[in-house]
Amino acid sequence: MRLDRLTPDTSGMPYPLLTERLTIEPMTMRDLASFVTYRQDPEIARYQSWEPTFSTQQGEKLITAQEGVLLPSPGEWLQLAIHDRTTGELLGDLAVHAIAVTERSFEIGFTLAQPHQGKGIAREATQRLLEFLFTEADAQAVRASCDRRNAPSVALLDALGFRARPTEGWVESFKGEKVSVDVFEITSKDGIVENVVTRL
Repeated sequence: MRLDRLTPDTSGMPYPLLTERLTIEPMTMRDLASFVTYRQDPEIARYQSWEPTFSTQQGEKLITAQEGVLLPSPGEWLQLAIHDRTTGELLGDLAVHAIAVTERSFEIGFTLAQPHQGKGIAREATQRLLEFLFTEADAQAVRASCDRRNAPSVALLDALGFRARPTEGWVESFKGEKVSVDVFEITSKDGIVENVVTRL
């Protein structure tokens, strides 16, 4: 699969990605209201790049910009909706950033609305995304950066087999606080792919 913008009717379209409880696919306008609602939650926004003032117009712009994208172009992001497989409810989203096309490296992030946290949903969804990136998108490495204070996210990355890259973290001023950001990575080497596929 190429890292470029493909039309929605492309043959072999990979979405939705399925798990026992979830469907994962590019976000569309049907997700807009729920997406904006949890982005406006101060607790959700605390460790994220956006502010609780995130607006419907910003949500519309984000969703419109990625229409027809199956994988992001290098330097770009793609937002994937996490839906309940039975009800279709939007539970949260996964973000995929293409870092480099030549090395097939990606960065990911995950966000869940508060009512759906603590139920293993983020792990189930992220694991399915990793499986897709390694087996279908030819990823060689997948990274994630995380505010050190965000203990649940750090624990999730550890449980999924990500390894800390201590020399690549940084300290920054973020939303009025001095914070440490740690970098984690999982690669296609050393049996990692097999571990990702079988960890659920």
